[in-house]
Amino acid sequence: MREVIQCLIDWLNSEPSDEKGHRILRALAQESLKKADFDESKRRFTAEEIVAAVGDSIGSTDPKKWIDWPGFLKKYCETREGQIIEFARKRGLPHYPKPERKSTKGGPGKLTTFYIKAERVPEVMEDDSAIDKDWVDNSIAAELKANYQMTELGEVQPSWIVRWLFRNGQIELRRWHVWVVLGWLLTIGGLAVLIAYGGWLSLSAPRSVTTRDLTLLISVFVIPYGAWVTVIKPWILLFDDRIVLAHELFIKIHVQSAQFELLRDGDLRVVRLVRYSAACPICGATVYLEKGEPDYRRRLVGRCYESPREHVFSFDRITRCGRLLVDR
Repeated sequence: MREVIQCLIDWLNSEPSDEKGHRILRALAQESLKKADFDESKRRFTAEEIVAAVGDSIGSTDPKKWIDWPGFLKKYCETREGQIIEFARKRGLPHYPKPERKSTKGGPGKLTTFYIKAERVPEVMEDDSAIDKDWVDNSIAAELKANYQMTELGEVQPSWIVRWLFRNGQIELRRWHVWVVLGWLLTIGGLAVLIAYGGWLSLSAPRSVTTRDLTLLISVFVIPYGAWVTVIKPWILLFDDRIVLAHELFIKIHVQSAQFELLRDGDLRVVRLVRYSAACPICGATVYLEKGEPDYRRRLVGRCYESPREHVFSFDRITRCGRLLVDR
């Protein structure tokens, strides 16, 4: 049982987050690990005990309502169960950790408790979802799902430009690092604006137009736009959307597209270089994440390597599932 509980802790460490559900699971796992050698009845914890282990001040809110098993925590665990199963399978464990609730009818001494159960890892079944048809009907399309897998940390090799930054496939940014990055972005943006403003002032003097003036006029617009597109915008999108495509300059040549993914855990920000892919449920080829434009603006979508315009799937980085996107 100790290995099963430790598996959950290690999975939580591999997916850092400051979400309430993540903190609850960590507290439950750490408290369970302390009693891993005891019987299951001794490894059950009340909502009050879990909240105390989390260390959050919830004021006058009832701990049971704060945890909210039926409305929040149960769904949070279910959407991540597939990832935990795969994590346990890669470790060669016969069982995986599954958080559960032991409810009671109430009464003196009868309290609802939470515990971690060792559930049998399901056998890997042959994927029979591939369809040998030249077309997919809309009614069938709703049932087609792409199940994304993420590469191991360090598997996606960065280019030599950023290799020194990505140790073990990720960068750990503390709060002061984030402020340094923001200051750096503001400095670059400010310099670009100053250069453009200086060029505009030099052009405002009345004189004959020369080739030099035309070049300067173009640079007035090109320099700020280039700074925005290549440096500032990717960082803003990463902090807003949590995941963006990695520029070709940051990954090795002749490899498939990769992504920068941002995870938050308190003051810590982790930027990982990863690649999500899935087997196409229509033709069996590999689905890679690409930009969704022009049809799906500001979204990453899964595009089949063999049919990137027809076999297009949505992407959810939490459930790691996607449905077929059909033009209406």
